[in-house]
Amino acid sequence: MAGKRALAAAIAVSLLAVSGAAGGDAQTPRFGGAVVFGNLAEPPCLNVLRAVCSSEATRHIAQLILLPAFDVSPQHTYRPRLVSRVTFTRKPPFTLTYHIRPAARWSDGVLVTARDFVFTHDARKARREDLSEDERQDLRRVRSVSKIDAKTVRVVLRARYSGWRTALFGNVLPAHALAGRDLTTIWNADSIDDPKTGRPIGSGPFLLESWDRGRQLTLIRNPRYWGAHRAYLERLVIRFGTVGENAVDQFRSGEWDIAFGIFPDTVLVLRRAGVKVLAEPSSGYQAFFFRTGLTGGHPALRGKQGKPVRRALAYAIDRAALVREGPGEINPNLRPLQSLLFSAQSPHYRPHWRSYRFRPALARRMLQQAGCQKGVDSIYSCDGERLSLRFVTRAGNASRARILALVQAQLRQSGIEVDPIFAGPGSFEAILSSGDFDVGLFGFETTPNPTGNSIFGCGGSANHTGYCQRLVTSNLAQADRILDARQQVRVMNRADAQMASDMPALPLFQIPYTTAVRDNIKNVVQSLNPLANSENWWLER
Repeated sequence: MAGKRALAAAIAVSLLAVSGAAGGDAQTPRFGGAVVFGNLAEPPCLNVLRAVCSSEATRHIAQLILLPAFDVSPQHTYRPRLVSRVTFTRKPPFTLTYHIRPAARWSDGVLVTARDFVFTHDARKARREDLSEDERQDLRRVRSVSKIDAKTVRVVLRARYSGWRTALFGNVLPAHALAGRDLTTIWNADSIDDPKTGRPIGSGPFLLESWDRGRQLTLIRNPRYWGAHRAYLERLVIRFGTVGENAVDQFRSGEWDIAFGIFPDTVLVLRRAGVKVLAEPSSGYQAFFFRTGLTGGHPALRGKQGKPVRRALAYAIDRAALVREGPGEINPNLRPLQSLLFSAQSPHYRPHWRSYRFRPALARRMLQQAGCQKGVDSIYSCDGERLSLRFVTRAGNASRARILALVQAQLRQSGIEVDPIFAGPGSFEAILSSGDFDVGLFGFETTPNPTGNSIFGCGGSANHTGYCQRLVTSNLAQADRILDARQQVRVMNRADAQMASDMPALPLFQIPYTTAVRDNIKNVVQSLNPLANSENWWLER
Protein backbone atom coordinates (compact mmCIF):
# COMPACT_ATOMS: atom_id res chain seq x y z
CA MET A 1 0.00 0.00 0.00
CA ALA A 2 2.82 2.40 0.89
CA GLY A 3 4.48 1.58 -2.43
CA LYS A 4 1.29 2.46 -4.33
CA ARG A 5 1.01 5.81 -2.57
CA ALA A 6 4.66 6.56 -3.28
CA LEU A 7 4.31 5.57 -6.93
CA ALA A 8 1.26 7.78 -7.42
CA ALA A 9 3.04 10.73 -5.87
CA ALA A 10 6.26 10.20 -7.80
CA ILE A 11 4.60 9.66 -11.19
CA ALA A 12 2.72 12.92 -10.84
CA VAL A 13 5.66 15.08 -9.80
CA SER A 14 7.61 17.14 -12.31
CA LEU A 15 11.38 17.38 -12.22
CA LEU A 16 12.20 20.44 -10.18
CA ALA A 17 15.15 22.78 -10.64
CA VAL A 18 17.98 22.92 -8.17
CA SER A 19 20.17 25.49 -6.53
CA GLY A 20 22.92 25.35 -3.92
CA ALA A 21 22.19 23.56 -0.65
CA ALA A 22 20.51 25.37 2.21
CA GLY A 23 22.19 25.71 5.55
CA GLY A 24 22.36 27.46 8.87
CA ASP A 25 23.83 30.92 9.49
CA ALA A 26 26.72 31.79 11.78
CA GLN A 27 25.04 35.03 12.97
CA THR A 28 23.22 35.21 16.30
CA PRO A 29 19.49 34.60 15.79
CA ARG A 30 17.06 37.24 16.99
CA PHE A 31 13.46 37.05 18.12
CA GLY A 32 10.57 38.86 16.45
CA GLY A 33 8.94 39.59 13.14
CA ALA A 34 6.71 37.69 10.76
CA VAL A 35 7.32 35.66 7.60
CA VAL A 36 4.80 34.88 4.87
CA PHE A 37 5.07 31.34 3.53
CA GLY A 38 3.43 30.91 0.13
CA ASN A 39 2.29 28.28 -2.32
CA LEU A 40 0.74 25.85 0.18
CA ALA A 41 -2.72 24.62 -0.73
CA GLU A 42 -5.44 25.48 1.78
CA PRO A 43 -6.32 22.52 4.03
CA PRO A 44 -9.99 21.52 4.26
CA CYS A 45 -9.82 21.46 8.08
CA LEU A 46 -7.34 20.55 10.80
CA ASN A 47 -9.00 17.70 12.69
CA VAL A 48 -6.24 15.10 12.42
CA LEU A 49 -8.70 12.31 13.32
CA ARG A 50 -10.93 12.80 10.27
CA ALA A 51 -10.19 11.55 6.77
CA VAL A 52 -12.11 14.49 5.30
CA CYS A 53 -9.43 16.80 6.75
CA SER A 54 -6.53 14.76 5.45
CA SER A 55 -4.21 16.65 3.11
CA GLU A 56 -0.55 17.42 2.76
CA ALA A 57 -1.17 20.94 4.10
CA THR A 58 -3.05 19.57 7.13
CA ARG A 59 -0.12 17.31 7.98
CA HIS A 60 2.46 20.07 7.52
CA ILE A 61 0.60 22.62 9.64
CA ALA A 62 -0.64 20.27 12.37
CA GLN A 63 2.88 18.99 12.96
CA LEU A 64 3.97 22.48 14.11
CA ILE A 65 1.15 22.60 16.67
CA LEU A 66 0.55 19.01 17.80
CA LEU A 67 3.98 17.43 17.93
CA PRO A 68 4.38 13.74 17.02
CA ALA A 69 6.44 11.20 18.90
CA PHE A 70 8.80 11.14 15.88
CA ASP A 71 9.15 13.18 12.73
CA VAL A 72 11.55 13.01 9.76
CA SER A 73 14.79 14.98 9.84
CA PRO A 74 16.40 16.73 6.83
CA GLN A 75 18.76 13.73 6.71
CA HIS A 76 15.74 11.45 6.07
CA THR A 77 16.05 9.75 9.44
CA TYR A 78 13.49 9.46 12.21
CA ARG A 79 13.91 12.19 14.82
CA PRO A 80 12.38 11.92 18.30
CA ARG A 81 10.24 14.95 19.22
CA LEU A 82 7.88 14.38 22.16
CA VAL A 83 9.94 11.40 23.30
CA SER A 84 13.57 11.28 24.33
CA ARG A 85 13.93 7.58 23.50
CA VAL A 86 12.03 4.35 22.97
CA THR A 87 13.25 0.98 24.17
CA PHE A 88 11.94 -2.33 22.85
CA THR A 89 12.05 -6.03 23.47
CA ARG A 90 13.40 -8.51 20.94
CA LYS A 91 11.21 -11.42 22.02
CA PRO A 92 7.44 -11.76 22.39
CA PRO A 93 5.50 -9.95 23.59
CA PHE A 94 7.07 -7.24 21.44
CA THR A 95 6.92 -4.21 23.69
CA LEU A 96 7.83 -0.58 23.00
CA THR A 97 8.44 1.69 25.97
CA TYR A 98 8.11 5.40 25.15
CA HIS A 99 9.95 7.83 27.43
CA ILE A 100 8.25 11.22 27.11
CA ARG A 101 10.52 14.24 27.43
CA PRO A 102 10.32 15.57 31.02
CA ALA A 103 9.99 19.20 29.86
CA ALA A 104 7.27 18.53 27.25
CA ARG A 105 4.16 20.53 28.08
CA TRP A 106 1.05 21.97 26.48
CA SER A 107 0.71 25.68 25.81
CA ASP A 108 -1.59 26.05 28.83
CA GLY A 109 1.19 24.76 31.10
CA VAL A 110 -0.12 21.21 31.58
CA LEU A 111 2.57 18.56 31.14
CA VAL A 112 2.45 16.19 28.18
CA THR A 113 2.00 12.79 29.82
CA ALA A 114 1.29 9.15 29.17
CA ARG A 115 -2.39 9.98 29.49
CA ASP A 116 -2.16 12.00 26.25
CA PHE A 117 -0.56 9.08 24.39
CA VAL A 118 -3.18 6.61 25.62
CA PHE A 119 -5.97 9.09 24.83
CA THR A 120 -4.62 9.60 21.30
CA HIS A 121 -4.54 5.87 20.63
CA ASP A 122 -8.04 5.36 22.05
CA ALA A 123 -9.35 8.30 20.02
CA ARG A 124 -7.98 6.80 16.82
CA LYS A 125 -9.57 3.45 17.65
CA ALA A 126 -12.91 5.13 18.34
CA ARG A 127 -12.71 6.93 14.99
CA ARG A 128 -11.25 4.02 13.01
CA GLU A 129 -14.03 4.15 10.40
CA ASP A 130 -12.94 7.69 9.55
CA LEU A 131 -9.28 6.74 9.06
CA SER A 132 -7.50 5.52 5.95
CA GLU A 133 -6.96 1.80 5.41
CA ASP A 134 -3.25 2.21 6.15
CA GLU A 135 -4.08 3.88 9.47
CA ARG A 136 -6.54 1.13 10.35
CA GLN A 137 -3.86 -1.43 9.54
CA ASP A 138 -1.50 0.37 11.92
CA LEU A 139 -4.13 0.13 14.67
CA ARG A 140 -4.55 -3.59 14.05
CA ARG A 141 -0.84 -4.07 14.72
CA VAL A 142 -1.24 -2.87 18.32
CA ARG A 143 -2.39 -5.16 21.12
CA SER A 144 -2.44 -2.55 23.89
CA VAL A 145 -1.30 0.93 24.92
CA SER A 146 -0.99 1.62 28.63
CA LYS A 147 0.48 4.06 31.13
CA ILE A 148 3.49 2.99 33.20
CA ASP A 149 3.90 6.35 34.94
CA ALA A 150 3.27 10.00 34.10
CA LYS A 151 6.07 10.15 31.52
CA THR A 152 6.26 6.53 30.33
CA VAL A 153 4.00 4.63 27.93
CA ARG A 154 4.00 0.92 27.10
CA VAL A 155 2.88 -0.31 23.67
CA VAL A 156 2.53 -4.04 23.02
CA LEU A 157 2.56 -5.06 19.34
CA ARG A 158 0.88 -8.15 17.96
CA ALA A 159 3.98 -8.80 15.85
CA ARG A 160 7.23 -7.04 15.06
CA TYR A 161 6.75 -4.06 12.73
CA SER A 162 9.57 -1.78 11.59
CA GLY A 163 7.31 1.19 10.83
CA TRP A 164 6.30 1.76 14.45
CA ARG A 165 8.07 5.12 14.79
CA THR A 166 5.55 7.05 12.71
CA ALA A 167 2.63 4.61 12.63
CA LEU A 168 1.45 5.03 16.21
CA PHE A 169 1.59 8.63 17.43
CA GLY A 170 1.65 10.95 14.43
CA ASN A 171 0.01 13.86 16.32
CA VAL A 172 -0.41 13.51 20.07
CA LEU A 173 -3.66 15.04 21.38
CA PRO A 174 -4.26 16.92 24.67
CA ALA A 175 -6.35 14.56 26.79
CA HIS A 176 -7.14 17.17 29.46
CA ALA A 177 -8.71 19.43 26.83
CA LEU A 178 -10.53 16.86 24.66
CA ALA A 179 -11.67 14.11 27.07
CA GLY A 180 -15.44 13.76 26.91
CA ARG A 181 -15.76 15.87 23.76
CA ASP A 182 -17.25 14.83 20.42
CA LEU A 183 -14.08 14.27 18.40
CA THR A 184 -15.98 14.46 15.13
CA THR A 185 -16.80 18.13 15.63
CA ILE A 186 -13.61 19.63 17.06
CA TRP A 187 -11.24 21.61 14.85
CA ASN A 188 -13.39 21.29 11.75
CA ALA A 189 -13.68 25.04 11.24
CA ASP A 190 -10.79 27.41 11.88
CA SER A 191 -9.11 26.47 15.13
CA ILE A 192 -6.98 24.03 17.09
CA ASP A 193 -8.12 25.01 20.57
CA ASP A 194 -9.25 23.82 23.96
CA PRO A 195 -13.03 23.50 23.51
CA LYS A 196 -13.51 24.35 27.19
CA THR A 197 -11.75 27.72 27.00
CA GLY A 198 -11.66 28.52 23.29
CA ARG A 199 -7.95 29.28 23.58
CA PRO A 200 -5.38 27.89 21.11
CA ILE A 201 -3.60 24.79 22.36
CA GLY A 202 -0.58 22.82 21.24
CA SER A 203 2.69 21.21 22.27
CA GLY A 204 4.75 22.55 19.37
CA PRO A 205 6.57 25.80 18.64
CA PHE A 206 3.51 27.49 17.11
CA LEU A 207 -0.20 27.87 17.86
CA LEU A 208 -3.05 28.64 15.46
CA GLU A 209 -3.98 32.30 15.89
CA SER A 210 -6.45 32.87 13.02
CA TRP A 211 -7.67 31.52 9.69
CA ASP A 212 -8.91 33.83 6.96
CA ARG A 213 -10.59 31.25 4.73
CA GLY A 214 -9.53 31.44 1.12
CA ARG A 215 -6.50 33.64 1.83
CA GLN A 216 -4.24 32.75 4.73
CA LEU A 217 -3.71 31.04 8.07
CA THR A 218 -1.66 32.69 10.81
CA LEU A 219 0.44 30.84 13.37
CA ILE A 220 1.72 32.60 16.48
CA ARG A 221 4.72 31.70 18.63
CA ASN A 222 3.88 29.35 21.51
CA PRO A 223 5.17 31.34 24.52
CA ARG A 224 5.38 28.19 26.62
CA TYR A 225 7.19 26.02 24.12
CA TRP A 226 9.48 23.70 26.04
CA GLY A 227 12.04 22.88 23.34
CA ALA A 228 15.61 24.14 23.06
CA HIS A 229 14.23 27.62 22.38
CA ARG A 230 10.96 29.31 21.54
CA ALA A 231 10.28 29.99 17.87
CA TYR A 232 12.30 33.01 16.79
CA LEU A 233 9.47 34.37 14.63
CA GLU A 234 6.54 36.04 16.34
CA ARG A 235 4.22 34.95 13.54
CA LEU A 236 4.27 32.61 10.56
CA VAL A 237 1.66 33.50 7.96
CA ILE A 238 0.76 30.71 5.55
CA ARG A 239 -0.70 32.33 2.45
CA PHE A 240 -2.50 29.84 0.25
CA GLY A 241 -1.42 29.37 -3.33
CA THR A 242 -2.23 27.20 -6.31
CA VAL A 243 -0.10 25.03 -8.57
CA GLY A 244 1.38 27.15 -11.32
CA GLU A 245 0.87 30.45 -9.53
CA ASN A 246 3.35 33.09 -10.70
CA ALA A 247 6.00 33.00 -7.98
CA VAL A 248 7.94 35.91 -9.50
CA ASP A 249 4.96 38.25 -9.18
CA GLN A 250 4.24 37.01 -5.64
CA PHE A 251 7.78 37.86 -4.50
CA ARG A 252 7.96 41.16 -6.36
CA SER A 253 4.68 42.31 -4.86
CA GLY A 254 5.70 41.25 -1.35
CA GLU A 255 2.96 38.63 -1.09
CA TRP A 256 5.46 35.86 -0.31
CA ASP A 257 8.70 35.79 1.67
CA ILE A 258 9.37 32.08 1.24
CA ALA A 259 7.77 29.39 -0.92
CA PHE A 260 8.46 25.78 -1.85
CA GLY A 261 7.81 23.79 -5.00
CA ILE A 262 9.08 26.48 -7.38
CA PHE A 263 8.77 25.47 -11.03
CA PRO A 264 12.01 25.02 -13.05
CA ASP A 265 11.34 27.83 -15.51
CA THR A 266 10.86 30.24 -12.60
CA VAL A 267 14.12 29.59 -10.77
CA LEU A 268 16.45 31.68 -12.92
CA VAL A 269 13.94 34.53 -13.14
CA LEU A 270 13.66 34.61 -9.36
CA ARG A 271 17.42 34.67 -8.99
CA ARG A 272 17.72 37.58 -11.38
CA ALA A 273 15.14 39.35 -9.23
CA GLY A 274 17.37 38.85 -6.19
CA VAL A 275 15.46 35.94 -4.62
CA LYS A 276 17.55 33.03 -3.38
CA VAL A 277 16.46 29.54 -4.46
CA LEU A 278 17.54 26.64 -2.25
CA ALA A 279 17.48 22.96 -3.07
CA GLU A 280 18.36 19.65 -1.50
CA PRO A 281 17.66 16.21 -2.94
CA SER A 282 14.21 15.09 -1.83
CA SER A 283 12.98 11.64 -0.87
CA GLY A 284 11.58 11.16 -4.38
CA TYR A 285 13.81 9.66 -7.06
CA GLN A 286 13.75 8.82 -10.76
CA ALA A 287 15.01 5.55 -12.20
CA PHE A 288 14.91 3.31 -15.26
CA PHE A 289 12.96 0.16 -14.35
CA PHE A 290 13.65 -2.88 -16.53
CA ARG A 291 10.88 -5.37 -17.23
CA THR A 292 12.54 -8.55 -15.95
CA GLY A 293 9.40 -10.67 -15.58
CA LEU A 294 8.82 -13.69 -17.77
CA THR A 295 6.04 -11.96 -19.69
CA GLY A 296 5.45 -8.56 -21.20
CA GLY A 297 8.93 -7.20 -21.86
CA HIS A 298 11.72 -7.81 -24.35
CA PRO A 299 12.98 -11.43 -24.07
CA ALA A 300 16.60 -10.26 -23.77
CA LEU A 301 15.81 -8.54 -20.44
CA ARG A 302 13.94 -11.38 -18.74
CA GLY A 303 14.95 -13.25 -15.62
CA LYS A 304 18.47 -14.38 -14.75
CA GLN A 305 19.33 -14.86 -18.42
CA GLY A 306 18.68 -11.17 -19.07
CA LYS A 307 21.03 -9.95 -16.36
CA PRO A 308 24.07 -9.46 -18.70
CA VAL A 309 21.96 -7.39 -21.11
CA ARG A 310 20.49 -5.29 -18.29
CA ARG A 311 23.96 -4.63 -16.93
CA ALA A 312 25.17 -3.72 -20.41
CA LEU A 313 22.36 -1.17 -20.56
CA ALA A 314 23.57 0.32 -17.26
CA TYR A 315 27.08 0.78 -18.67
CA ALA A 316 25.65 2.23 -21.90
CA ILE A 317 23.77 5.02 -20.07
CA ASP A 318 25.68 8.13 -19.02
CA ARG A 319 23.83 8.97 -15.84
CA ALA A 320 26.19 11.81 -14.96
CA ALA A 321 25.33 13.47 -18.29
CA LEU A 322 21.62 13.04 -17.61
CA VAL A 323 22.07 14.85 -14.31
CA ARG A 324 24.19 17.61 -15.87
CA GLU A 325 21.71 18.22 -18.65
CA GLY A 326 18.73 18.12 -16.29
CA PRO A 327 18.75 19.39 -12.71
CA GLY A 328 22.54 19.70 -12.78
CA GLU A 329 22.27 22.74 -15.02
CA ILE A 330 21.21 24.66 -11.93
CA ASN A 331 22.92 22.63 -9.22
CA PRO A 332 26.34 21.41 -10.43
CA ASN A 333 26.81 19.50 -7.16
CA LEU A 334 24.02 17.03 -7.90
CA ARG A 335 25.27 13.49 -8.55
CA PRO A 336 23.66 10.25 -9.77
CA LEU A 337 21.88 8.27 -7.07
CA GLN A 338 23.65 5.00 -6.22
CA SER A 339 20.97 3.20 -4.20
CA LEU A 340 17.35 2.14 -4.67
CA LEU A 341 16.53 2.01 -0.97
CA PHE A 342 18.30 4.96 0.69
CA SER A 343 18.53 8.63 -0.18
CA ALA A 344 22.00 10.11 -0.53
CA GLN A 345 21.74 12.25 2.61
CA SER A 346 20.84 9.27 4.77
CA PRO A 347 23.65 8.08 7.07
CA HIS A 348 22.72 4.56 5.93
CA TYR A 349 23.35 5.26 2.23
CA ARG A 350 25.82 2.92 0.53
CA PRO A 351 26.71 3.61 -3.16
CA HIS A 352 26.10 0.11 -4.52
CA TRP A 353 25.55 1.33 -8.11
CA ARG A 354 28.72 3.47 -8.33
CA SER A 355 30.54 0.95 -10.55
CA TYR A 356 28.03 1.56 -13.36
CA ARG A 357 29.81 4.41 -15.08
CA PHE A 358 29.39 5.29 -18.74
CA ARG A 359 31.48 2.69 -20.60
CA PRO A 360 29.92 2.08 -24.05
CA ALA A 361 32.79 -0.15 -25.22
CA LEU A 362 32.26 -2.43 -22.22
CA ALA A 363 28.52 -2.44 -22.89
CA ARG A 364 29.13 -3.66 -26.46
CA ARG A 365 31.50 -6.39 -25.23
CA MET A 366 28.94 -7.57 -22.70
CA LEU A 367 26.26 -7.78 -25.38
CA GLN A 368 28.57 -9.83 -27.58
CA GLN A 369 29.44 -12.12 -24.67
CA ALA A 370 25.70 -12.61 -24.13
CA GLY A 371 25.47 -13.92 -27.70
CA CYS A 372 23.95 -10.81 -29.27
CA GLN A 373 24.84 -10.11 -32.91
CA LYS A 374 25.37 -6.67 -34.43
CA GLY A 375 23.20 -5.94 -37.47
CA VAL A 376 24.06 -4.01 -40.61
CA ASP A 377 22.65 -0.87 -39.01
CA SER A 378 24.88 -1.45 -35.91
CA ILE A 379 21.87 -2.40 -33.73
CA TYR A 380 22.31 -5.70 -31.89
CA SER A 381 19.90 -8.62 -32.03
CA CYS A 382 19.72 -11.11 -29.17
CA ASP A 383 18.43 -14.62 -29.94
CA GLY A 384 17.26 -13.28 -33.28
CA GLU A 385 15.21 -10.42 -31.79
CA ARG A 386 16.29 -6.88 -32.54
CA LEU A 387 17.38 -4.98 -29.41
CA SER A 388 14.81 -2.23 -29.91
CA LEU A 389 13.46 -1.33 -26.49
CA ARG A 390 10.23 0.45 -25.62
CA PHE A 391 11.08 3.17 -23.09
CA VAL A 392 7.78 4.29 -21.60
CA THR A 393 7.10 7.31 -19.42
CA ARG A 394 4.24 9.63 -18.65
CA ALA A 395 3.34 12.25 -21.26
CA GLY A 396 3.44 15.96 -20.46
CA ASN A 397 6.68 15.92 -18.47
CA ALA A 398 9.28 17.94 -20.37
CA SER A 399 12.20 16.80 -18.21
CA ARG A 400 11.46 13.12 -18.79
CA ALA A 401 11.10 13.73 -22.52
CA ARG A 402 14.53 15.35 -22.46
CA ILE A 403 15.99 12.40 -20.55
CA LEU A 404 14.65 9.93 -23.13
CA ALA A 405 16.06 12.00 -25.99
CA LEU A 406 19.49 11.96 -24.36
CA VAL A 407 19.33 8.25 -23.58
CA GLN A 408 18.25 7.47 -27.13
CA ALA A 409 21.49 9.01 -28.42
CA GLN A 410 23.62 7.38 -25.72
CA LEU A 411 22.30 3.85 -26.26
CA ARG A 412 22.69 4.16 -30.01
CA GLN A 413 26.46 4.27 -29.41
CA SER A 414 26.24 0.80 -27.85
CA GLY A 415 24.02 -0.69 -30.54
CA ILE A 416 20.70 -0.40 -28.67
CA GLU A 417 17.64 1.26 -30.20
CA VAL A 418 15.23 3.27 -28.05
CA ASP A 419 11.56 3.52 -28.97
CA PRO A 420 10.20 6.28 -26.69
CA ILE A 421 6.54 5.98 -25.68
CA PHE A 422 4.74 8.83 -23.91
CA ALA A 423 1.56 7.57 -22.29
CA GLY A 424 -1.25 9.79 -21.08
CA PRO A 425 -2.87 9.71 -17.63
CA GLY A 426 -4.48 6.36 -16.93
CA SER A 427 -2.82 4.61 -19.84
CA PHE A 428 0.62 4.96 -18.25
CA GLU A 429 -0.54 3.27 -15.06
CA ALA A 430 -2.26 0.58 -17.14
CA ILE A 431 0.95 -0.11 -19.06
CA LEU A 432 2.91 -0.47 -15.83
CA SER A 433 0.32 -2.78 -14.31
CA SER A 434 0.23 -4.98 -17.42
CA GLY A 435 4.02 -5.20 -17.69
CA ASP A 436 3.77 -4.44 -21.40
CA PHE A 437 6.95 -2.35 -21.61
CA ASP A 438 10.70 -2.91 -21.76
CA VAL A 439 12.03 0.01 -19.71
CA GLY A 440 9.99 2.43 -17.63
CA LEU A 441 11.06 5.90 -16.55
CA PHE A 442 9.26 6.75 -13.32
CA GLY A 443 10.00 6.96 -9.65
CA PHE A 444 9.18 6.24 -6.04
CA GLU A 445 9.80 7.87 -2.69
CA THR A 446 12.22 6.51 -0.15
CA THR A 447 11.35 6.76 3.53
CA PRO A 448 13.41 6.44 6.71
CA ASN A 449 11.88 2.96 6.87
CA PRO A 450 12.49 1.87 3.24
CA THR A 451 11.55 -1.78 3.42
CA GLY A 452 10.71 -1.82 -0.28
CA ASN A 453 9.01 -5.22 -0.47
CA SER A 454 5.98 -3.90 -2.35
CA ILE A 455 8.30 -2.52 -5.07
CA PHE A 456 11.10 -5.09 -5.34
CA GLY A 457 9.80 -8.19 -3.58
CA CYS A 458 8.40 -11.15 -5.52
CA GLY A 459 4.76 -10.37 -6.35
CA GLY A 460 4.86 -6.97 -4.63
CA SER A 461 1.83 -4.74 -5.15
CA ALA A 462 3.96 -2.05 -6.86
CA ASN A 463 6.50 -4.40 -8.44
CA HIS A 464 5.99 -3.45 -12.08
CA THR A 465 9.29 -4.92 -13.26
CA GLY A 466 8.34 -8.51 -12.38
CA TYR A 467 11.67 -8.83 -10.57
CA CYS A 468 11.74 -11.86 -8.27
CA GLN A 469 14.90 -12.72 -6.37
CA ARG A 470 14.18 -14.94 -3.36
CA LEU A 471 17.06 -13.69 -1.21
CA VAL A 472 16.15 -10.05 -1.83
CA THR A 473 12.50 -10.77 -1.05
CA SER A 474 13.49 -12.57 2.14
CA ASN A 475 15.72 -9.70 3.24
CA LEU A 476 13.06 -7.09 2.51
CA ALA A 477 10.42 -9.09 4.38
CA GLN A 478 12.79 -9.55 7.30
CA ALA A 479 13.54 -5.81 7.38
CA ASP A 480 9.83 -5.09 7.74
CA ARG A 481 9.86 -7.07 11.00
CA ILE A 482 12.98 -5.57 12.58
CA LEU A 483 12.46 -3.03 15.37
CA ASP A 484 16.13 -2.04 15.71
CA ALA A 485 17.04 0.51 13.01
CA ARG A 486 20.74 -0.44 12.97
CA GLN A 487 19.98 -4.09 12.42
CA GLN A 488 17.38 -3.23 9.80
CA VAL A 489 19.88 -1.11 7.88
CA ARG A 490 22.31 -4.02 7.55
CA VAL A 491 19.59 -6.23 6.08
CA MET A 492 18.38 -3.50 3.74
CA ASN A 493 21.85 -2.83 2.40
CA ARG A 494 22.32 -6.55 1.71
CA ALA A 495 19.21 -6.41 -0.44
CA ASP A 496 20.34 -3.20 -2.11
CA ALA A 497 23.74 -4.69 -3.01
CA GLN A 498 22.09 -7.78 -4.49
CA MET A 499 19.79 -5.61 -6.60
CA ALA A 500 22.78 -3.63 -7.87
CA SER A 501 24.14 -6.93 -9.19
CA ASP A 502 20.81 -8.14 -10.62
CA MET A 503 19.90 -4.77 -12.15
CA PRO A 504 16.07 -4.69 -12.01
CA ALA A 505 16.40 -0.89 -12.09
CA LEU A 506 19.01 1.80 -12.64
CA PRO A 507 18.67 4.75 -10.21
CA LEU A 508 19.17 8.14 -11.83
CA PHE A 509 18.83 10.99 -9.33
CA GLN A 510 16.79 12.33 -6.45
CA ILE A 511 14.19 14.92 -7.39
CA PRO A 512 15.22 18.07 -5.52
CA TYR A 513 13.09 20.23 -3.29
CA THR A 514 13.05 23.86 -4.43
CA THR A 515 12.48 26.66 -1.95
CA ALA A 516 12.62 30.36 -2.79
CA VAL A 517 13.52 32.54 0.19
CA ARG A 518 14.32 36.20 0.71
CA ASP A 519 17.91 36.87 1.78
CA ASN A 520 16.92 38.34 5.14
CA ILE A 521 15.32 35.05 6.30
CA LYS A 522 17.95 32.94 7.99
CA ASN A 523 18.43 29.35 9.06
CA VAL A 524 16.09 27.75 6.51
CA VAL A 525 16.77 24.02 6.25
CA GLN A 526 14.81 21.96 3.75
CA SER A 527 12.98 18.85 4.84
CA LEU A 528 10.12 16.55 3.87
CA ASN A 529 7.78 18.99 5.63
CA PRO A 530 8.72 22.43 4.24
CA LEU A 531 7.60 24.01 7.52
CA ALA A 532 9.42 21.55 9.79
CA ASN A 533 12.35 23.83 10.61
CA SER A 534 10.32 27.04 10.94
CA GLU A 535 10.91 27.35 14.70
CA ASN A 536 14.55 28.04 13.75
CA TRP A 537 13.84 30.67 11.07
CA TRP A 538 14.72 34.22 12.00
CA LEU A 539 14.84 37.65 10.39
CA GLU A 540 18.05 39.56 9.93
CA ARG A 541 17.93 43.18 11.03
